[in-house]
Amino acid sequence: MKVALIGAELEENLGLRYMATSLEAAGHEALILPFNEEADIAQVVRRIQEEQPQIAGLSMVFTGRAREFCRLAEALRSAGFAGHLTAGGHFAALNCRQLLEDFSAFDSVALGEGEELICALAAQLDDLSGLPGFCYRAADGSIAVNPGKGNPDNLDALPFPRRTEFHEYFGQPIASILSSRGCWRECAFCSIDAWYRSGGGRKFRIRSVENIVAEMTRLYHEHGIRIFNFQDDNFFLPDPKQALARFQALRDGLRVNGVEKIAIAVKARPDSINREALDVLDELGIFRVFLGVENASQRGLDNLNRKNTVAQIENALRILNDYDLHVAYNLLMFEPDTNMEDIHINLRFMERHVDNPFNFCRAEAYAYTGLEKKLRDDGILAGDYFGFDYRIKDARVECFHKIANYAFFDRNFSDYGLHYFNMEVDFSYLLLRRFFADRISEELRAEVRAFIKETNIDTYRHLCRIYDLVQAIDPADRLAVNDAMRSLRRSVDERGVALRAQGERILARLQATYEGHTAPVHTPVAYGEQNLASLLDGLLLRSGEEAEADYSFETDGAFNFFGALKRPIPYDQFKSRLDNNR
Repeated sequence: MKVALIGAELEENLGLRYMATSLEAAGHEALILPFNEEADIAQVVRRIQEEQPQIAGLSMVFTGRAREFCRLAEALRSAGFAGHLTAGGHFAALNCRQLLEDFSAFDSVALGEGEELICALAAQLDDLSGLPGFCYRAADGSIAVNPGKGNPDNLDALPFPRRTEFHEYFGQPIASILSSRGCWRECAFCSIDAWYRSGGGRKFRIRSVENIVAEMTRLYHEHGIRIFNFQDDNFFLPDPKQALARFQALRDGLRVNGVEKIAIAVKARPDSINREALDVLDELGIFRVFLGVENASQRGLDNLNRKNTVAQIENALRILNDYDLHVAYNLLMFEPDTNMEDIHINLRFMERHVDNPFNFCRAEAYAYTGLEKKLRDDGILAGDYFGFDYRIKDARVECFHKIANYAFFDRNFSDYGLHYFNMEVDFSYLLLRRFFADRISEELRAEVRAFIKETNIDTYRHLCRIYDLVQAIDPADRLAVNDAMRSLRRSVDERGVALRAQGERILARLQATYEGHTAPVHTPVAYGEQNLASLLDGLLLRSGEEAEADYSFETDGAFNFFGALKRPIPYDQFKSRLDNNR
């Protein structure tokens, strides 16, 4: 049977690639069709018409792109696709009944991890009534749900994901990889936790070290991979001693197999970080850690059910910075119960940590998360399953959030996003140093570090200005709030263009350093001062009516490695196409 797997392919989509090899192992033919933006609908429809698969599976992971996938499903039906149309992923599974009720194009929704489910669907396509783990439209048109058996425990039993093309950084190919699935915490905002809980079985599972070493060895020797991007929600284990033993075994196993001089990137919780583990990871080649800080106020951490302390965050940053790594973090500094003191604490945290690239936004509600339940219980949940919304209870904080969201939209969320570009510059420098340390000058290091600090300080300065404005105005005075939004927006964007140009020059120098050039590089940059007026004309909203809109965003959509959106989002569309950070 031929199965088309459709989803984002901005970088390696491991979900689709694991399913592809599982289908092939079961004797089926699997196609992977990229669907990175709504403009790709016509191309995907054309490929489906050409290939005529019996099953088309849509990877509907992200709330921000859910409507695009629904429009794709409808376009496939309009073009005559008569095969079975199924969907999977966080969004589809958690909202399966509503999805099937509202969109007749879909035949079913898979409720857990896809490898076993897609193979079972291909083997039993004629009758889903006895197929565990599916929500489906029955013969009489009613919606039925077959509870799943739980996500599989034995991750080693899965065939390695299909590999085709690889991106490169400074001539070093990069591959995504997973050493575990799920997470061992229950953060209130996390749709991943909700999805794994809904699927049944153990929420957190790990691959054996031997299995990981086997995949990395193959990637290293057969494909030349030198950079390994671990996409685990948390690369560490709950028990520090077990985590240390695991990292030591991974290091030793790779050495035995001739895998050396590599670079690895991971995600981690602050309460996982300790020097003993970092010593081993340093030997492995760690150069990047995305640290789940989320909030610098203990009250905020508790409200988000993070189960760690501010002291652990500070300790983690101190340790990681001692190893001179690329350490980036995000702040969910707005949540329903945030007060002005919490904002003040987060601002002071930014002030203390200007060396590390960061971003900030609001904690958003997803189906069946703790935050969604709290908002529903409090009677302040708005919107629908394509994007829940709420107002922060403290009027001044809500005003702060409105102004900051508007003013920092480009810097935080757009294709030009300076905060993620800041991460990219630091990432590129540290990766270059990992492989070509002998080419790095102290002056070049100083440029990179200064750029990161200047960007962070500029963000901090503007947020402090918003803090003072909010303290001085009446949050109910819409004209004053709108004036503040427009004024801050222009200031943030104008300064952002200059900083972007500075960063572009640094990236050009890093590239020249990799290529062996020693002379200063003067490369025209995409966002130089000569383009300032035209760029700002495209970025700024001038209409008073538009400025009064309350904009909220979600950062779980189509992102590149650094989290930046791959394309600009028109302002009249972004509220419906983006939700806030999970």
